[in-house]
Amino acid sequence: FPKRLKIEIRRNVENWEFEDKIAFSKYSTHQVMLKAHTLEQTLKNKISALLNRKEIRDAFDIEFILRRGISLPPLSAMQVRTILNRLSEFKDRDFKVTLGSIIEDELRSYYFENRFTYLEEQLNFLLKT
Repeated sequence: FPKRLKIEIRRNVENWEFEDKIAFSKYSTHQVMLKAHTLEQTLKNKISALLNRKEIRDAFDIEFILRRGISLPPLSAMQVRTILNRLSEFKDRDFKVTLGSIIEDELRSYYFENRFTYLEEQLNFLLKT
C-alpha cells in the first residue's frame, strides 16, 4: 500500500499550540521544516474528534500520543465515559480491516489482541481521581 501524508491547510488559524517540526520518512531522504501542532494540541484535537465521531484511527492516535509520554488533558467524567463507550463499540473488523490497513505489520496483531487496553487504563485512572 502506498504511504501518504495528510496535510491540512487552513485559511483561519485557530488559537492552537504550534511548533516547528522536521517532517521526514523512512522511505525517503527528503526532510522539510514545517509548523505543526504540538503533541499536546494534537491530543486535544483527537479527543475532540473521537467524542464527535466514531473513527478507530482517532482512538489509535490518542493511545499513540499517550505512549509518547504526553498526559491526558483535563476531561469531564462524562467525556471519559463517552470515550470508554466508543472504545467498547469497536468490533473485530474495525481492528483487523480499518485499523489494520493503516498501521505497520508488527502493530496489527498487538491491537487485535489487546485493543486499546493502555488507553482504557489511562481513562479509568482519571475516573478514580
